[in-house]
Amino acid sequence: MAVAESNSTNKVSGLVISYNRVNLIGTCLKALSFVDELIVVDKSSTDGTAEIAAEIADRVVVVPWSPVVEQTKAFAITHCTHPWIVCMDDDECLSVEATRFIRRELLAPRAGVYLLPQRHYILGVHDERAYYWPEYQPRFFNRDKISFTQTVHGGAQFEEKDAFVVPFEDGACIHHLSHTDVAQWIEKTNRYTSNPDRVRVAHAGDDLAAFAHGQIDLHLSATKSGEASGYPVAVAILRAVYNIIDRLKTWEEEEGLDGEEAFRLICARLESEYREEFSLQSTASRGSRLGSASTTHIAFHAESPAPLKPSADDQGNALALLRLTLRDVRAAVEQIRHEALERDREAQERERDARARLNAAAEAQELLDKENQKNANALRFAQQREMDLINRLEKAEQAYLSLDGRLQATLSSMSWRITGPLRRVATRYPRLIRNLKAFLARHPRLKKGVMRIVRFDWRVAADELPSRPLLAEGPSGTDAPKKIPPTKPVRSFKLRTIEAATTNSAFQLRPTGQDAPRRLMCVSHVLPFPPRAGNEYRIHQMLKWLGSEGWEILLIVCPLPGEPLSKAQISAAAAVYPQLMVCDRDGVIHHNLAKDAPVLKGLSGYSPRNLDSLLTDRETSFGRTELIETLRVFSPDFLIELMRKLDENCHFDLLLAEYVFMTRGFSLLRGDLTKAVDTHDVFSTKASKVAQFGIKDVFLLSEEEEAELVNRADIVIGIQPEETRQLSSMAPDRSVINVGVDFSVKTQVEELPSESTILLVASNNPMNNKGLKDFLRFSWPIIRKHQPAAELHVVGDVGRAVAVVPDGVKILGRLGDLDAAYAQAAVVINPTVAGTGLKIKTVEALCQLRPVVTFPAGVDGLGDAARPLLHVATDWFDFARQVSRVLDERPSAEALTQLGVALAHDFSPQAIYAQLARALNDN
Repeated sequence: MAVAESNSTNKVSGLVISYNRVNLIGTCLKALSFVDELIVVDKSSTDGTAEIAAEIADRVVVVPWSPVVEQTKAFAITHCTHPWIVCMDDDECLSVEATRFIRRELLAPRAGVYLLPQRHYILGVHDERAYYWPEYQPRFFNRDKISFTQTVHGGAQFEEKDAFVVPFEDGACIHHLSHTDVAQWIEKTNRYTSNPDRVRVAHAGDDLAAFAHGQIDLHLSATKSGEASGYPVAVAILRAVYNIIDRLKTWEEEEGLDGEEAFRLICARLESEYREEFSLQSTASRGSRLGSASTTHIAFHAESPAPLKPSADDQGNALALLRLTLRDVRAAVEQIRHEALERDREAQERERDARARLNAAAEAQELLDKENQKNANALRFAQQREMDLINRLEKAEQAYLSLDGRLQATLSSMSWRITGPLRRVATRYPRLIRNLKAFLARHPRLKKGVMRIVRFDWRVAADELPSRPLLAEGPSGTDAPKKIPPTKPVRSFKLRTIEAATTNSAFQLRPTGQDAPRRLMCVSHVLPFPPRAGNEYRIHQMLKWLGSEGWEILLIVCPLPGEPLSKAQISAAAAVYPQLMVCDRDGVIHHNLAKDAPVLKGLSGYSPRNLDSLLTDRETSFGRTELIETLRVFSPDFLIELMRKLDENCHFDLLLAEYVFMTRGFSLLRGDLTKAVDTHDVFSTKASKVAQFGIKDVFLLSEEEEAELVNRADIVIGIQPEETRQLSSMAPDRSVINVGVDFSVKTQVEELPSESTILLVASNNPMNNKGLKDFLRFSWPIIRKHQPAAELHVVGDVGRAVAVVPDGVKILGRLGDLDAAYAQAAVVINPTVAGTGLKIKTVEALCQLRPVVTFPAGVDGLGDAARPLLHVATDWFDFARQVSRVLDERPSAEALTQLGVALAHDFSPQAIYAQLARALNDN
């Protein structure tokens, strides 16, 4: 069996085509012991060659006999499973130096085809003075760099730039044990030159004599010997004989000579002459011998006279003729019997041959089954190893992220900042610290008191550290939360004024009192501006459109525990939303309204009620404590009380809640207040779409639980058509509409960039994290192999999931200008294998007129206008192939411009919000 080198980075197959080479096949195969698989294609040998090969090779494939190796080579290569191949004839053996050379090259190949020097052993002798040294043969190659035809001595075709000529000075060569004697040379010469598909010797003119002399002179001149006799001269003449015979057979075809047909015509002519000659002589002889009897016989038949008694001579002649006829009959019978025996013998030989082939096929099948079983076991073992490595890698990544989170938390903690001066003092004055330690060592009671104070300060500082994000996606997540600690009761509201920052945003909601007949209160757990994820962008765009339609909007944001908003974030949002409230979990309400605004009447110092007694019946109907706690965290009592007080002060026309978890307090608000819920996701389908792919930390709702939540609203908003249909089945008596997200689409573009830049823009949620990790693990190596210059730019918080950054990958984090990132990209990827909702980052890339490669889940909810830019993969291998194809076949600027016009209509505010406009008018 083949024994592979453990340090080889490229796999190699060994291939030998054999026929009746029992005395050489063992040595030939043992020279290939270093390959990863060894395959022998045997052309129905009858001398035991296949049996010896089966003891050494991994696999023996038996095929029908053909006169030359070229007729089998292309077929034989299809049985090799590795990209690199060492292909040998059955009379060729690699030198030890050649095996070392090949093993070294496999570590870092410098070419695609290697031409190895070939040492011919003709008549059992190799002489470097002979005409044939040195010759080179392509016996080691990458299968993608060479092709083979059935032409004798001309089957290999490859590009010269891909070839490397191996020098013979170091001993690397092929020992070609080709001809044991002159008879074998003549036999091979006749066999090879009888094949019509062969490389024929070149010639000029019809002077056969000159050609024969020229061939002898040519090969003698190539001989590095001045002797008139000896081995070099003998093999030169043999080589010339080959070309002379080849030329004579070509001349025979050119002259149209057909010896068999000529012999047939000559025999036919002679047989005709024989019949004529022997027929005349027989008649004359019989006439002289039978004479009157013949005449009488004819007369008897003519006139029917009485029969005459034959004479003794006539009887003797008739007896001789009868004997002659009997001999002919016996000869014919013997010929028939001989032909029947020959046919029986041939039938028996065919039967034996068929049995032998059947046995060989059964043995080959048995070997194949064993090989398949061995490969299956190896595959299972490799898969198990891979899973173990993946689990270890994921654990290492989780440990890295955990340590990184701890480090960041420590660096941002109050205790770290407080102890900063002490660390600087310790760095600058190490002697002082040593003296202090020595002093405390001499006074253990004082040291104990100091340590007690330090531990107390540390606990106080640690309490100020922000807890880990509670949503699987992070601060702007769309996924339902993990288990969240209950919110503490708020004693009273405290109002704080927001200092708004300046902004360049063109989006400004109309303030109170400026011709705003309709009032809207929007409540959310995420701050829509500045948007950090797709859901925030969609909320902002919807509020922007509602403001343009004349709605006076009050935005209330109540972040989840562990997701506090910074002053800079709140200030930036206050510059865009003129009526903004941000609620802390301790009852502090940050706002940017005027102090005497009617909406603030009675809020300062108000003590919100405990609503357990009012909502217990509705909440206990779910029967799941986890869901009840989630609803109370999204919509705590103080938030519902705030909404109720604001509605009392301003009497809103519409309440818009972001996510179904915000509908907890709908039953406690005015009955004539129109209530709408923007679902973003259908959580009851996540079990089938997401959880089955091993994505954890995803909160799942049953269809009955989700139906209970959405039916609390008057208007239910789905994010894409399929999910809107699902919501309609849950709430058949409600107004269920579809509202996607509007984007500004580029309608004029230049050519895609020449660089092979791949872009991923995503937030940090479990689905995005898993998609990026799997892409880097399975697809990225394939892409880099086919596109060595390709680069992957990872934008957004999803880059934090990558603990070890592969070559060619750049983690860019959050960028202020995504347009520049899209402008550099030749293709955008969305490697999320599953999910719910509308893939807003896919839509964003389409509106930038960039090709997108994604899985089927990534195109949910997208119309036909986007299809030309979408490339949908079925697995990670196909994903890599699609990316490489887009990089090779980039769309033109004209095609992108035409697509931009169609997409601009589909993603315009008029198209996106048409159903919402009708629903609001109806209510």
